Amino acid sequence: MQKKLVVFAGLLLVLGVLPTISFAQRGFTEFVTEDHIKVMYRWQRASAVQADSDAVLGLRVTNTHTVPVKWSYSVGFYDGGVLVYQSETFELCLNPGQSRRGSLAGLRFSVEGLTLADTQKESFSWDFGVFDVDEVESCK
Repeated sequence: MQKKLVVFAGLLLVLGVLPTISFAQRGFTEFVTEDHIKVMYRWQRASAVQADSDAVLGLRVTNTHTVPVKWSYSVGFYDGGVLVYQSETFELCLNPGQSRRGSLAGLRFSVEGLTLADTQKESFSWDFGVFDVDEVESCK
C-alpha cells in the first residue's frame, strides 16, 4: 500500500512539473538564423500581475555550429523607422548546441513606457544593431 502511495505521489509530481518545463519553451517566435546563431524571441510584460507594466523583449539563442562561438550583439527598438532605444553591446560565449535565454544571459530588453500594445503597432519593430559571431577555442 505504501509503495503504491509513493508511486502515485511521484507520478503526480512528474505530471505537475512537465507542463511547467514544456511551457518554458513555448511562446518563442523564430526571428533569424545567421552565422549559426538561431534567435527566437517573445514579448512579455515586465510584471505578470500588472497589466500596464512595461513590455520586455526576451530572446532565446542557440549555437547551431559545431564549434564554440563568441556572439556580440546589441538590440534596437524602432518606431516609424526611428531608433528609440539602443542597448549596449553584449558578448555571449556559446558551446556547440548550447541555448541561452533570459536576463541572466543578458537576453532581456525593455524601455520604460513601452507597452505590449506598442509592440503590436505596425510602426514598431526591433532588430539587432550589432550581430557578430566569432569562432573561439572554448567558452570559459
